[in-house]
Amino acid sequence: QKYGTILDYSLLNQIIKDQEIEIIYHLAALPLVELGQDSPLQTYQVNINGTLNILEAARANNIKHLVTVSTAHVYGDNPLLPLLEEYSPKPSRPYETSKACADLIAKSYRDSYSLNVDIPRFVNLYGPGDLNFSRIVPKVIKTIINNANPQLWKSEAVRDFLFIDDATEALLILCEKSNNKIDDNHIYNFGTRKNIKICDLAELILQISGNHKLKIDYLDGESSRKNEILKQYVSIDKAKQELQWQPKTDIKQGIIKSFSWYRNNLQLL
Repeated sequence: QKYGTILDYSLLNQIIKDQEIEIIYHLAALPLVELGQDSPLQTYQVNINGTLNILEAARANNIKHLVTVSTAHVYGDNPLLPLLEEYSPKPSRPYETSKACADLIAKSYRDSYSLNVDIPRFVNLYGPGDLNFSRIVPKVIKTIINNANPQLWKSEAVRDFLFIDDATEALLILCEKSNNKIDDNHIYNFGTRKNIKICDLAELILQISGNHKLKIDYLDGESSRKNEILKQYVSIDKAKQELQWQPKTDIKQGIIKSFSWYRNNLQLL
């Protein structure tokens, strides 16, 4: 076995060639907005150059299908909601800018080399196994399990949250059903269209926990998240119509499943 990073083009190319790989799901990235703020150089290097290496290795080996995973964050602060696939990206911070650049590079490979590339753009993902405890769902769940009051900035921000099982199914269906003749714009939004305020999500997690002694401590003052977008959610009509995909897990069911997983596994982490 060989191990390395997506920044090592020679290794990527050799693995794809030796293993005769035909389909690639590219999910490797630095995925956190906060990490992008703190480490912009590393974020740009990994998310842009890493994607470029994947694309070039795929082109060199004539792979059949490449799915390069993106994010709804690339749409930036756009008041035309819900966000549609044909909207031009309007990123500002390093993370979403790096992902928007990667999307454009992927599209250039599709257009220039007829490489079969699809670009799914996901809303916020959550569910069992997420160990990025800076994200709201695992952060609040972990705090409650530790019998402490979760602390959050008071925020009116509205987002959409997609359960990980629905995201996984979206990726599989995308590779099975996507057709080069369907649409020149091979970008697909995936979400639930059941939008929720961040504060309401935290309260829902607390309610589902069944711990009536705790409460959400809302911090005074402005949020520490600079340039936070007030509302951001996508249309999923294209995925429904062209791929016959739709989410199966509502937010309450997803939080119940997530809470159970963290309660059973947190002590092992």
